[in-house]
Amino acid sequence: MKFDKQRWLLYSFQALAIFVIGPALFHLCRPVFEYFKGNREAVAYTDTYVQGWDSLIIKLPDNIAEDFFNGDNFHTGKSIDFYKNRATIFAEMEVFYISQYKKYFGIVWIYGIDFFSGLHGRHYDAAKTQQSLRRDRMELSIYVNKKQWRDKSYGTKEKPVPVFLHRIISGDDIEERNKQTWKRDSLYPKGHFVEHYLPPHAVRRMRNTPDSINRKFAMYYLRYLLPEDEFDRLFKEE
Repeated sequence: MKFDKQRWLLYSFQALAIFVIGPALFHLCRPVFEYFKGNREAVAYTDTYVQGWDSLIIKLPDNIAEDFFNGDNFHTGKSIDFYKNRATIFAEMEVFYISQYKKYFGIVWIYGIDFFSGLHGRHYDAAKTQQSLRRDRMELSIYVNKKQWRDKSYGTKEKPVPVFLHRIISGDDIEERNKQTWKRDSLYPKGHFVEHYLPPHAVRRMRNTPDSINRKFAMYYLRYLLPEDEFDRLFKEE
């Protein structure tokens, strides 16, 4: 009986450590882990990087979906947990070959920092929704850092030119998409569909990325996606 009681106490302490103490320690230490993730030094150079932006117009390839399966356009990124919002932020670069410049471009997307509301109390990640709206031959106004643009080592599949979406110029089908989703969303307000109706404020946001949001994108790009040796070349080498 005494042995059973000791064993029961041991199991109780193990369960307490696993389900209570462990998670509590994780949440207490998480801000410390986040503080040291990525290249923290790069954050201070965000304004310098953004001030060096220039604007270009690009046209996306003819067969985005086909190119994706063939490996001509692809995604590369990393997940970043932030304790402050208890949400996952994902930094990604979507790579395309842009024939007019004969270079590979990497559109930087940051999920988890900018949201909009839709019908029936739905909430959406703006960057993720915006990315889902890109179409073949769509014309985009993008921001590119002039120093990286002039650097001939950028533009390959392995090292694409990083760019940030400023504005959709032409080629989207948002109005047609909204016509198809409006009636369905009205009839089935609790329906779980791949696409939902986008209210007017969301349409404006999808076609234009505020500079304040692109600055945040730039900050996460510098800290988490730009290799540290490239950071040194960009900001510390003359």
